[in-house]
Amino acid sequence: MTTPSPVTVAEWRAFLSDYNARHINSDEVREAIKEHRQVISEERLEAGWAGAEPAGEEAIVAAEERLGVRLPPSYRNFLHVSDGWEDIGFVDLFQVGDIGWFADLCADLVEAWSDIESFVDHLAILKRCLLIGDDNGGSGCYWLLHADSIGENGEWTAYEWWPGDGDDPQPCRDFAAMVREAAHS
Repeated sequence: MTTPSPVTVAEWRAFLSDYNARHINSDEVREAIKEHRQVISEERLEAGWAGAEPAGEEAIVAAEERLGVRLPPSYRNFLHVSDGWEDIGFVDLFQVGDIGWFADLCADLVEAWSDIESFVDHLAILKRCLLIGDDNGGSGCYWLLHADSIGENGEWTAYEWWPGDGDDPQPCRDFAAMVREAAHS
């Protein structure tokens, strides 16, 4: 039986609390620290929470106004529980004030990929994606939300993209499903 994806603030709070309890003291995190690969900051390790303080509605609305879109419900509610997150599926989720259009935040990458004929269709999608997280200087993973692919429930198609591996952006039903999958892999 598949665990349902968190959507509401209460579901996110329960999901992230459970994930945090399993992950922050895991062998994986301890091994990374021993190898001097700090995947969770000292500050957050000491606090016992890999997330950040919740984002206020004002900060979320300000980002929506800056970006010209209303964020999907599961992502908005995630932000109401934690304004960013360190180390979920090798990715750090940005604080709401740091999210932006992929084409703006990674203009050099968009330009480099624009000359590749086989990538034209993907590039059209990427130009309309919000960049909400990356692997913070690792091997190059991006978490994206596609603003032109919105379901009846208001959720946007999410993408995980590892361009350094030569992979195409991998779609996921929505943000919550992508987080759930990353947390259980």
